[in-house]
Amino acid sequence: MSAIVVREPARGRAALAAAEESWRVSYDSGGEVLTGLVHLPAGAPPSGGWPVATYGHMTTGGGDRSAPSTAVDGHPELRRMTQGDAFVSHLLRAGIAVLRPDYPGLGSPGPHPYLIGPALATSVLDLLVAARSTFPLADRWVSTGHSEGAVAALHAAALGAPPGVELAGCAVFAPVTRMDQTIGLSLRWPRTPPGFGVVPALIALMVSGAATADPDLARLVAGDGLSHRARELWPRLGELTLTELARRTSWGGLAPAAILGPDGPLVRARLLSSLRAHDVARLDLPRGLPVRIDAAAVDEVAPWWLTRSLVRRYRAVGVPVETRWWPTGHSGVLAAGRAPAPAAGWVARLLTR
Repeated sequence: MSAIVVREPARGRAALAAAEESWRVSYDSGGEVLTGLVHLPAGAPPSGGWPVATYGHMTTGGGDRSAPSTAVDGHPELRRMTQGDAFVSHLLRAGIAVLRPDYPGLGSPGPHPYLIGPALATSVLDLLVAARSTFPLADRWVSTGHSEGAVAALHAAALGAPPGVELAGCAVFAPVTRMDQTIGLSLRWPRTPPGFGVVPALIALMVSGAATADPDLARLVAGDGLSHRARELWPRLGELTLTELARRTSWGGLAPAAILGPDGPLVRARLLSSLRAHDVARLDLPRGLPVRIDAAAVDEVAPWWLTRSLVRRYRAVGVPVETRWWPTGHSGVLAAGRAPAPAAGWVARLLTR
């Protein structure tokens, strides 16, 4: 049974003004201690407890400094750490408690299982169980998340609600899908275009994440799967945030094609296989589960045609999907004035039926 191990008042930017209480918690997850945030609305909770939403954050990096529960002014990753704050604040003002896992490897030991859906989902579900044992939370839950967090949210919905909890719906923002296609192409780039330093950083995080679930890939990474420069940069994945990794002095200065070593074709094949295996398009979501997808019309990470294909696939198997397209890029979907208010209203309607 997951349980809260430690709780302390959240500090800095992790404490939201819209919350009456914001807690940074450590909780048990399969024998590991993970970290996250618990935000409670203002006022007294309803008799059955606060309805609850989980929120999975976008990619911030692969090490402890990338944990959003430690966000403070001046942090190099502050924008991505707080990207969901407007949405979460709308939920809190609607009387909904919000739980925000950091994910494994962020604020906890070990590598981050980047884009490995079941591992991300487990951190979401275990925080839900642990928080319900400590805070006055109801038994109705909506799973939400942005980008990598959308992967976590959809996989959590597919795994199903914990005992005693009812999954009311799933709301995701700019979900990443078919990364085997986009990353497969990116790995052939002989140079990194200006402004695209995040791409080799993300590819490195994907290889590291996939290796947590694939022993053969882990052996390739430890052997001749990476170039000499990539091996030099490898320890930084657990030390730096995504913004820092994307700089030209780090992974951003390495062309994607130059990441791979003599056994690079094997690394590429196993990485793309992992991305396909964990793709949200392959999930078996509960038939009839209400799903909302807020997507960017000019998304540089999750292109519109791949998102449209994802929507069609879900609808074809009986999952009712409501979509909203926004004239912005990947991060802009959750900017104030776009998705946060209408998406929070949709979540609130599900939780207050």
